[in-house]
Amino acid sequence: MDGVKHIVSSLVKMLEAGQRGALDLAGTMHQLQSYLDEEIKNIVQGGLDRLLSTVRIEAAGITTGAVVVLISPEGRVTLDKTHSDENSDPYLRRLKSQGFNILTLPEFSHFIQSLKSKIAEGNLVPIIEFLRANAKIETPRVYQGVSPASAAEQPRESSTSSRWKPSDFLPAPFPRPPLPRGLFKDRAPDE
Repeated sequence: MDGVKHIVSSLVKMLEAGQRGALDLAGTMHQLQSYLDEEIKNIVQGGLDRLLSTVRIEAAGITTGAVVVLISPEGRVTLDKTHSDENSDPYLRRLKSQGFNILTLPEFSHFIQSLKSKIAEGNLVPIIEFLRANAKIETPRVYQGVSPASAAEQPRESSTSSRWKPSDFLPAPFPRPPLPRGLFKDRAPDE
């Protein structure tokens, strides 16, 4: 009977240790999940901040007319300029009828702030889709008067600080050593 009690006691201790380990693991997983949720929110907020600053920088480059921010039905943000308000401009009225949102810069800033408040609520999927629609692929800048093809075809100028000289890549002045005799052994003589 004492043997059974000892086995049961050992088993209970082992189960309690396993339970403590499982609780510790669950606590660690909960901390990791909280950290990841917070990081995702920070990344999405950073994406919204970058989009807002990009729009502001591009708007500063438009010098004629009033700047309007156009948001397509797919969520793509573009800038345009207008010389009248959106109700009297036929182009903007047509875009509005096609489902575009037309905002001024302060209205767009307020729109971004409203998206940030949705992040705090945990509704991230529509905001991530909005940011994905506005992800830009970086392309090299092309200057006026230079086509992309001719810029790519032009050789780079050599750097004066380079250790290499063109003569380093020229053939050696002495004849090359002969090839080993057995190298082409399997070839037929008439080939």
